[in-house]
Amino acid sequence: MTGERALTIRPETPEDAPAIAALLQSAFGGPMEANLVERLRADGDLALALVAIEGDDIVGYVGWPRLSLETAQGARSAAALAPLAVTPPRHGNGIGSALVRAGLDELRAGGETLVFVLGDPDYYRRFGFSLKTARLFESIYTGTHFMALRLDPGAPERGRLRYPAPFDTLT
Repeated sequence: MTGERALTIRPETPEDAPAIAALLQSAFGGPMEANLVERLRADGDLALALVAIEGDDIVGYVGWPRLSLETAQGARSAAALAPLAVTPPRHGNGIGSALVRAGLDELRAGGETLVFVLGDPDYYRRFGFSLKTARLFESIYTGTHFMALRLDPGAPERGRLRYPAPFDTLT
């Protein structure tokens, strides 16, 4: 990247919260996602949260909330990708993709088996997310943009998902 500062991806820290909130408000045009992340963080519902840093600036963020999954074999956990944001001037530079790949690698290494996302199928298919994989899971988000990715072949194939309480204010 000629003329670009090196990109570093790392877990968020408490000191990052104001910059993350500003990034989310800028990226989404309002406070809804920033408020969601604040509540997820306060409730301990984030399995993972990563920031992308260029120089001293946070230029991207991805949160991975913990989901509850009821299956015929009992309760399991899963994760969701929500939200993903990149500062608008840096769109199209691979920052979002780098955040998603880093997060999936960390979740896989941590033993996570199943991840869900609600988003643009054309974008998320590049990471292996599939509408077909999500089809047998019940969720308030089931539809044409609800996808799943098995990080492990032994991941559940069906069940009922429950998002953390802060998502209840979004539907």
